[in-house]
Amino acid sequence: MKRIALILAGGYGARLWPLSTKKHPKQFGYFYGDGSMLTNTYSRLLKFFDKDDIYIVSQSFFYDKIIDQLPDIDIEHIILEPYVRSTAAALTYSNIKLRQKYTPDSVLFAFPSDQSISNMHEFQNSLDVAGEAANKLNSIITLGIIPTHPETQFGYIQIDERLFGNDDLYNKNVRSVMTFAEKPDAGTAVRFVAAGDFIWNSGIFVLQLQTLCDELQLYLPEHFIAFNNLAKHMGTPEFENQLDYTYKSITPISFDYGVLEKSTNVFCVQSNFDWSDYGTWDEVYRQSIKDTKDNFLSGEVITFDTKNCIVMSKDRLIATIGIKDLIVIESENATLVCKKGDSPKVKNIIDYLRSKGIK
Repeated sequence: MKRIALILAGGYGARLWPLSTKKHPKQFGYFYGDGSMLTNTYSRLLKFFDKDDIYIVSQSFFYDKIIDQLPDIDIEHIILEPYVRSTAAALTYSNIKLRQKYTPDSVLFAFPSDQSISNMHEFQNSLDVAGEAANKLNSIITLGIIPTHPETQFGYIQIDERLFGNDDLYNKNVRSVMTFAEKPDAGTAVRFVAAGDFIWNSGIFVLQLQTLCDELQLYLPEHFIAFNNLAKHMGTPEFENQLDYTYKSITPISFDYGVLEKSTNVFCVQSNFDWSDYGTWDEVYRQSIKDTKDNFLSGEVITFDTKNCIVMSKDRLIATIGIKDLIVIESENATLVCKKGDSPKVKNIIDYLRSKGIK
């Protein structure tokens, strides 16, 4: 089985403003580990995939950042989109590029660029099982994480515990998917975890290149037709103009909305590796190493009588006195102060700034 890793690195990560911006989104930022989110993801995948089979899809605007952070990567392994058109376009374009090199039964493993993963043995086991299931079932295989607590900032997958015709895969914790659920409110999250058949959606999925073609043709025919027409121009002088035209002509939609939530051909590997989606400042705090007063401090920070806070300074000194349960994030151009628990609302600030034409 030929295995291909694709890192999805084209988003903006608005909820981690002000350190994640349109010009410098979170995948290029340093939030955990020794490198940026992108370099940590790439380094992790080198343990499980050949370097020649790891690709990154992102916007052409970010090419210099990718090269700066991953100077050893082959430029042919960077798939560049001219515009942001969400993950369905990123995957469809990557598919036609990869099909030039790989056979239709090659298995594609798609990974977000902004996750923290540990317990590598369990992670590898989940990848191996997912690859096997993608081949045997000719289906989309998602990786679901057995939840450790009710969480309102993760999506959920409802699994079906009934046998589905392959006892070997069933015994390896593969389950049929009943439905996908968006980020719930607090009460719904509690009910999901109590029910026992809802698990966190890691955003990692696995499928054969041919399966991807088949599912796109069924559920996103606009994308399928547009990119297959584009494929006819690959290697010609007209390709760049056709690429630009294709991206301008399609409607932005995520692969989750466009395919996963519609398909009846989706399975899930119930996984136990340690996982986090760094989508909000609250999640950054939850995953961080705190001091004796439960503070996560980064940069030039002085605190007195400060408890249960995250304080991050990039360019100047921050001093706090007598505060608790706050998020304080300073960047070159802006400072965020909010209560812990309210960081998902940071997206409202981005929407407001965009409505006023402020970048």
